[in-house]
Amino acid sequence: MTWTVIEPGSVVWLSLAVGAVAWFAVLALDHGSLIGPRRVIHWFLASWPSRLMILAAWAAAGWHIFCQRP
Repeated sequence: MTWTVIEPGSVVWLSLAVGAVAWFAVLALDHGSLIGPRRVIHWFLASWPSRLMILAAWAAAGWHIFCQRP
């Protein structure tokens, strides 16, 4: 007898995948009903938190490149 066990983490990933497929299916069928990925990416790149994250990554990269002692 074979047992199939789904771990709780697998359920989370599976539900995220199903939600993404449903989101893209609704976007493909009706363009005005949901916010698309382009609008989400545009909003994120135009917001201040993304600019602060880019600045922090730039500062961390600069510190790693220029401020390390040999």
